[in-house]
Amino acid sequence: MADGQALTASLDLLAERIGDPTEDVYARLFARYPELEALFSMDTDGGVRGSMLSQAFDCLMDLAEGPGVMAETVIRSERANHDTYDVPAGMFEVFFEIIHDVTKRAAGSDWSPLMEAAWASVLADASRLSQPLPA
Repeated sequence: MADGQALTASLDLLAERIGDPTEDVYARLFARYPELEALFSMDTDGGVRGSMLSQAFDCLMDLAEGPGVMAETVIRSERANHDTYDVPAGMFEVFFEIIHDVTKRAAGSDWSPLMEAAWASVLADASRLSQPLPA
């Protein structure tokens, strides 16, 4: 439960200081992986990006609060869906790490060791769930 509280506290700071972080998250993603921006060419109003980010936040909170059943279902199914869009392996982990980075930057000096530990835990879980299932 401590993970859930620390993660929530970090996301509260993000909301207070940035509001909607969609633009920041995707700017970082596209700066690191410019080839991914073409996958969003039909998302002219940002709705897909916002929905993806919202779903990622839901997964992070589900993992932090345990046991992460919803997150497991969503991450595994979306990982398979994204294969059909030729999204390179490892991008789920990158996306969650970018959310962490944007959140940590927004929190600034209010970022705590408990927040870092909570994020480390959920990022490890998200990474594990992002891997293809053994055949």
